[in-house]
Amino acid sequence: MIMRWALFLFFIASILLNAAVAAEGLPGEHNKVIPAKEFKLRKDIVDLAEQSVPLPENVSALLNDISILNSAVNYAEQYLILLIKAKVKQQAQQHNEAILLIEQAKLLSKYITKEQLIRPLFANAYLVLADSYAEVKDYDNAYKNKKIFVDKYNEYRDKTRQKNIEKLTENSEVAQKISENKLLANQNKLKELRIADVHAQQEDQQRRFLFIFCAILLFILLLLRKLKVRKKLLVLAKTDSLTGLLNRTELFNQGHKLVQDTKEQGLELSVLLLDIDHFKLINDKYGHSVGDLVLEKIASLVSETMRARDVFSRLGGEEFVSLLPNTNLDHAKAIAMRVIEKIAQYNFNELGVNENITVSIGVANLKDTNPEFDDILHAADLAMYQAKAEGRNQMVSYEAIVRDRERRSNN
Repeated sequence: MIMRWALFLFFIASILLNAAVAAEGLPGEHNKVIPAKEFKLRKDIVDLAEQSVPLPENVSALLNDISILNSAVNYAEQYLILLIKAKVKQQAQQHNEAILLIEQAKLLSKYITKEQLIRPLFANAYLVLADSYAEVKDYDNAYKNKKIFVDKYNEYRDKTRQKNIEKLTENSEVAQKISENKLLANQNKLKELRIADVHAQQEDQQRRFLFIFCAILLFILLLLRKLKVRKKLLVLAKTDSLTGLLNRTELFNQGHKLVQDTKEQGLELSVLLLDIDHFKLINDKYGHSVGDLVLEKIASLVSETMRARDVFSRLGGEEFVSLLPNTNLDHAKAIAMRVIEKIAQYNFNELGVNENITVSIGVANLKDTNPEFDDILHAADLAMYQAKAEGRNQMVSYEAIVRDRERRSNN
């Protein structure tokens, strides 16, 4: 019955200790703790821990001193304080309480280095624990903890012996190395005299080589800088500074080339001309800075809809053009509708615009116009204005305009 109560109390103590550790912001038991170095120990704590039977009044004085000074104690010092308390409880024949104190101390072992724990000062906790278990007639645990103490003591003794051997060996090797170094120093002096002239010649050659190398390196750096500036200027000449899209000049360059390639290969080419509805009102109401943000966002949204082979550019103002190689009219119209829906559904509140923004798009295919870039772009422009005339936020194809004209002429 006593052991059951002891185990119950130990379980409660473990929970309280873990809660205290978590409250201090330290790692919980579920985390692997790797102690970085040994803790420093207060002399008064060490002195009491080394006593086989610490006097209760000395223990009380130590705890009062720590409490009054509000001094923080590290994990190793907490371990020793619990060991000291356990010795006092053991001396008072309160063995169950002594067992609980040592078991609490063992919970702190994961924060203390193995080298510090195997020292007799710390390992003695297992001897105290073994004695208390024996007193309560729990001989299995008494034997286990006594064995742990013996193993730690043997490990500490072996490591101490190994360190002493290494130190003696090191001292012997140092003496031998000193003698050898003296002999080598004399030999080196002779060698230094022999190679002094060689070094002087080598240094002169190295200076010449360094001068030549620096000159070549400077030339290369200047050349790379020139190429980098040239590349940057070429990019700036082709792109729109606000949206990062191709500018009007590059649009026409690539447009003429695409039309020529399309004619030669017998493929199709469609063009989308996009205009932001009521953009002037946005500038007047929210300012040009917000208008620029809207242009950037529209460019980004449309770019997400374009394919890798498409050429998307800013024509000027609030107008954008997309060239769709190898794309028939129906597919181009489907792309235009996706763009219209995507922009109409986007919430521009993040830019400070508290209203929906829409676009009107004109679609033209090279088969419906003269096979020239200027003509297909003009056709898309006419279709875009027709979309605005019909109420905006929609797409109109140039083909529909042509059919409507033919129907009217026939009537």
